[in-house]
Amino acid sequence: MSSSSSTRPRVALIGVSGYGQVYVQLVKESLAQQRLQLVAAVVINPDDEVETMAWLREQGCRIYADYQVMLQEEAGAIDLCLVPTGIHWHACMTIAALEAGANVMVEKPLCASMEEAEAIQAAERKHGRFVAVGFQDFYEPGTQWLKQQLVNREIGDIKSVRFLGLWPRARQYFLRNNWAGRLASNGTPVLDSPLNNAFAHFVMLSLFFADPRECDAASVEIVEAELYRTHAIESFDTGVVRSRTPEGIELWFGASHASRTTIEPVIEIRGSKGVACWRYEEEAWWQCEGGEKQSRRLLPVHGARQHMMDAVLRRMTDPTARVCSPAVAARHTAFISALHAGTPISDFDPHLIDWGDNPADVTAVPAVRELEFAMRTAHAEGSTLTPRDAAWVESS
Repeated sequence: MSSSSSTRPRVALIGVSGYGQVYVQLVKESLAQQRLQLVAAVVINPDDEVETMAWLREQGCRIYADYQVMLQEEAGAIDLCLVPTGIHWHACMTIAALEAGANVMVEKPLCASMEEAEAIQAAERKHGRFVAVGFQDFYEPGTQWLKQQLVNREIGDIKSVRFLGLWPRARQYFLRNNWAGRLASNGTPVLDSPLNNAFAHFVMLSLFFADPRECDAASVEIVEAELYRTHAIESFDTGVVRSRTPEGIELWFGASHASRTTIEPVIEIRGSKGVACWRYEEEAWWQCEGGEKQSRRLLPVHGARQHMMDAVLRRMTDPTARVCSPAVAARHTAFISALHAGTPISDFDPHLIDWGDNPADVTAVPAVRELEFAMRTAHAEGSTLTPRDAAWVESS
């Protein structure tokens, strides 16, 4: 694809380290396709990003140490601002970019409070710009195909949606920055947890699949929840949540970082006429009783991210290009906010946690005894973690 520089959107990037490297790669690919101009970037740790700094300079990109300074000096000269930063920065950076005249792609989750979500939507309306949220799997073609099948009622009325995922995380995962595992940072909500960070994509998709409308996600109320931690953190690293929509659709979420067993994310959907399933990086399918299975392959994660970037760039000129809007993403924010507001976090009994051969090492991964079995059982039954006959959930 070739286009003159005057027709390519002017893009700014806030942050290039950590997850920011994912966005750097997306920008590089789009530059190679001549789909954008990278005009400005914020780098707060240049000594740690020597190669990226050199590449930015090669692009003729103006480099700043502070996002507010960049947005002030570049106001009116940025068409799209990319925000791959920590959760507690999402709202303030997104609103500042909108005020500077830019559209925004902000990494998931949208934010960590409904007050922030409402402020983002108000700024979006006020400045006549759009915000796209980086729930990458939302943009994946197989995901959109399955959503359309559900909207078309191919499996009838949706009755339940259940998500399960186990991704082991070592102690160092919660030491990688100053907000991991935190509920707040400098007074700004973070609510970091498996359901608001690593597995947030799949919570969002569950809400998306549960809603019968083509471009919306379901709102839910919490019915019952159990939140636990093994790591020395403020938030939880293991949780099971039962919830329901106003229409009576039951949703179940189960996720943990406290197991050495990996269960890749799976979302199971039951309807009045059949079932459907979404398996991370594998397949989306649906089938009615006695009917033939209909399926689509799902892309690897980077392929989903490429579709996300493509959708956002198309949205610059085509208002019908579908992006995950703040209104949709705020359903996830509302769920997380309600979960923390109404559910205490308990510590697992330390006698039930195996930290391996080097328990004090930052690479140690905790494993709660029989957690995988308990999670699979709860997922199958749509129940909480506390089985009638399991003493392993003795928490302090």
